[in-house]
Amino acid sequence: MALTRSKSLKAKKFGTPTTPTSTTPKAPSPRTTGGTPTATAPQTVTKPTGQRGAIPQSAAGIAVQEKFKTQLQNNPIVKAATQALSNLSQIGKTYNFQRFATPTEKDLHQRKIDEETQKIQDVEHKLIEIELAGNVNQIINALETGKQVYPDWFQNNILWVKTGQITSQAFLDSYYYLSNQGQIHAPIVEAIIEEPIIELPELLPEVIAEPQPDDSINTNMVTQQVINFNIINGRAVGSIKFEATNNFNPYYYGKNIVNIIQFKDPNGVNILTSVKQNRLNFTETERDEIINYDEDMHGNTRATVESFVWEWIDKPAGAFSNKYTIEISEAEPAKPLSTGIMGAGVGGAIGILILLGFIADSRRKK
Repeated sequence: MALTRSKSLKAKKFGTPTTPTSTTPKAPSPRTTGGTPTATAPQTVTKPTGQRGAIPQSAAGIAVQEKFKTQLQNNPIVKAATQALSNLSQIGKTYNFQRFATPTEKDLHQRKIDEETQKIQDVEHKLIEIELAGNVNQIINALETGKQVYPDWFQNNILWVKTGQITSQAFLDSYYYLSNQGQIHAPIVEAIIEEPIIELPELLPEVIAEPQPDDSINTNMVTQQVINFNIINGRAVGSIKFEATNNFNPYYYGKNIVNIIQFKDPNGVNILTSVKQNRLNFTETERDEIINYDEDMHGNTRATVESFVWEWIDKPAGAFSNKYTIEISEAEPAKPLSTGIMGAGVGGAIGILILLGFIADSRRKK
């Protein structure tokens, strides 16, 4: 026998519903002070249009996010996954609930719907996280390549989001806040002000004459002193000491100068066929030199020795000392004569000319 539901059983179980009666609201009672109360119009409260705590994004950031979102939506893999989850959800929602007879089956069906809905939400969350991560990467690239200037301490935020210590959303919130505060911005390029070029008249280089060295010479720069000089066994043997005086020009320190010596017989004829010359070289610490002589007198027992100190062998004008004359013989010691170039008068000048001719002649013979 088929079982049928009885309305009376339902009524017994749950009771017969009664129709609610409407009650007329009472009129407001007058105030105790008397008089008829007046109706008060409700006050209009203006709500803020902005969201409290929301950080606005810059136009550039919004454009980047929209572009990245469009790229994700056009991704074939993402589109396929989203479509599949959407289909499952639609199937669950449009399923004929009348075929389920028990609450357990209805609960199972609802669980499947909830699972598919959760899957869709998970995909959406992943898409959002991918979008945020891409936006973060673009921002970090702009910061690290110098396209944007940021405070030094913000480097910590970059490190934290790279290592996962903060979320992409937390990083973006901080970034957009600093951007709106003007602490993160594009580099400020200062305008280059070109100053007019003022052409100056060409100035000729100043010629500074180099000081010429003082190479003057005078006869008071060197003294001569005989040490010993005699004719021994037909030879003139002796020594003369040359000393630089306090008047010696320092320019000639370390430079060679020349001593010229000639021997004459009592008739004034040169005994030697060539003049003898020796180098002299004075320094600040070595201011004297001794020259030794040993020459054949060709049978003469008496002779006159004439000694000169010149700048060079053919420059008698550059005399460092007066001509020094010594009488020598076999029997008597040397007798220096105090004569000089300037003090010898015409005879001394003629003697110099003869010496120069003798020097020239001896050079030709060589």
